[in-house]
Amino acid sequence: MIAEKIRMDLHAIPEIGYCEFETKKYILSFLQNLGCKIFEVEDTGVVAFFDFGKSEAVAIRADMDALPIEEQTNLSFKSRHKGFMHACGHDGHMAMALAAAKYVNDTKNFSKNVVFVFQPAEELDGGARHIIDSGIFKKFNITSIFGIHLWPDLPKGKVYSKSGAIMAKASETDITVSGMACHVADGEKGIDALMSAAELLTKIRKIETLANEKEKCVLKFGKMSAGSLRNIVCDKAEINGTMRVLSMDMFEFLKGELLSAAYEVEKQFGCKIDVNIKDGFPPVINDKTLFEKVQKTCQINLLEKPVMQAEDFSFYGKVCPSVFFFLGLGEGMKLHSEKFDFDMSVLNVGVELYKKLLKI
Repeated sequence: MIAEKIRMDLHAIPEIGYCEFETKKYILSFLQNLGCKIFEVEDTGVVAFFDFGKSEAVAIRADMDALPIEEQTNLSFKSRHKGFMHACGHDGHMAMALAAAKYVNDTKNFSKNVVFVFQPAEELDGGARHIIDSGIFKKFNITSIFGIHLWPDLPKGKVYSKSGAIMAKASETDITVSGMACHVADGEKGIDALMSAAELLTKIRKIETLANEKEKCVLKFGKMSAGSLRNIVCDKAEINGTMRVLSMDMFEFLKGELLSAAYEVEKQFGCKIDVNIKDGFPPVINDKTLFEKVQKTCQINLLEKPVMQAEDFSFYGKVCPSVFFFLGLGEGMKLHSEKFDFDMSVLNVGVELYKKLLKI
């Protein structure tokens, strides 16, 4: 199967976001044998346009970048780029899209023009925004866009999705607590930033617990840096974490509660707290009307609940109706693992899904 060969080729040449030069060269060499117009976006993005003389276009998106992970597999096609690996399935995503592009080239019987978007830097900072800023959605009048993510812990070869929110909005959240140092023997003369940060973290845990009674969300901090010496009252503490929500209402709620908690700790300890919440990726929201059309044409298993991982495919849903899918890989493997691999027969399922979606 052509998708399997492409996946193996791409798996061997992983590159991180905005550095996908060899990957781009491979994609271009494949597309140049097809009857499509090719456009380059920024340094590494590629867009293929199949013009069938229609007024609208349907698009398929595949992400290109890999991760800074040293591969630890025994695959014959393992990474040739030391320190980098396709550990999130993007090699498979590109393989399915390129195989679908060949199908479009060979078939040529579509009610809409067809666009393939090969997008850099999904893992880095949201390369989807650069694709959108290039103007291709208006240029080609793209009225729908689809994407597939290979997904562990779902039955192998089964496609899952749902209407509405399917993946979370992710906002990196950084908090700096500033106090005043002094010797611990004179602790009352200082302002303990470490203790203030600990109190704030306790309040944050309560905020997350109460918020989850309303709607699934995440407000967690995985890193804390504080202090200089064991016998000096800490004058600065930094905590770094993430906020994950499925709606903007919950985002605003958590943001407000976090700022209120910070103000309370400031009053209690006399410290200064700066909270920085980045906008991050929006939630991935599947368009209800388009999803209903998909259900009538394709065999889709309904996902019981959204996942709290994030994906910059969400930006496309801001400019046209979009639907995102998970393609199950079965159990026993985790994304971003140095040993990540999958049964490549599932790629054929993804290609067949794309064939049907392009007919909607």
